[in-house]
Amino acid sequence: MKAELEHRPPREELVSFIGSAADATFFQTPPWLESLDAAFASFDSAWLTVRERGEIVGAMPVVRVMRGPFSYLSSLPFGTYGGPIARDDSIRRLLLEKFFDMVRSPTCLEAGVNLFHPAPEGSFPRGARVRPEECRIVGLEGGFEEVWRTGWSSKRRQLVRRAEDAGVTVRLLESETEVRRFHDIYVQESRPWAGVHPYPLMLFLELFKRRSEGVLVWGAFVRAQLLGGHIDLYFGDMAQAWQGGMAEQAKEFEASALVLKKAMEEACARGCRAFNLGSSGGNEGILFFKESLGGREFAYTSATMRKLWWGLLRGRSLV
Repeated sequence: MKAELEHRPPREELVSFIGSAADATFFQTPPWLESLDAAFASFDSAWLTVRERGEIVGAMPVVRVMRGPFSYLSSLPFGTYGGPIARDDSIRRLLLEKFFDMVRSPTCLEAGVNLFHPAPEGSFPRGARVRPEECRIVGLEGGFEEVWRTGWSSKRRQLVRRAEDAGVTVRLLESETEVRRFHDIYVQESRPWAGVHPYPLMLFLELFKRRSEGVLVWGAFVRAQLLGGHIDLYFGDMAQAWQGGMAEQAKEFEASALVLKKAMEEACARGCRAFNLGSSGGNEGILFFKESLGGREFAYTSATMRKLWWGLLRGRSLV
């Protein structure tokens, strides 16, 4: 067996294989990659696959990001989880070996992968920069009432009840017009964040189109006024908090926590065993908020390999 690059494997075949894999996340599914392709002209997604007797037994999403004549390879961009999906470690190694071998192309500057699940021993080539990353995960095995009672802090529960008493409601956004209003709020709030923000409106709209495939776009309202929203991704055993944005007025009502309460309740109703609150970038305020919702630290791995001359030009070491 060997790993090959397939630009457009049959969608139904991919969905069936990924849906049967215990180690897959929403980010490793066609709805996420199709949304990226539609929203970013410089992105070109593909799949590394391993086939046995013609059937997929291993797959790994790859996004090539073009920068003039050069490119970056990522699995996946924006720090989302990529990496191999397979039923045994030998196939995972094949996929990772092929991925990092692609950086040998003269025009490829860098290749990076974010692995939510541990990589098999010996998966990373010499010269790769391997570092730990963190996220906060809420265990849902006991159901939401258990999380609410023992995971959420008493202060956070009190604030949420106060918001409900003030008439704040949470529901799914129902139209592109509402999503546009939510995106406007998100852009306003995210201006100081820098990094990848703000994401383009097109990405929000493309994800909204795929709400039948696990994308839920929540909105918090006081009367008819939209205070803000949150995009959460549901797949298999895990729900993933992806992106939110709240207006200044939302702080009066604890709207962020109220939206996440609704999102966790939905995750439990869908049979999810975990709610991933995502990474915090070392921000102590964000960490405090996530831990007040029952979030506990979970470590995963990021690995990067780049051309030597590119690393030197950027002033970064390879290890």
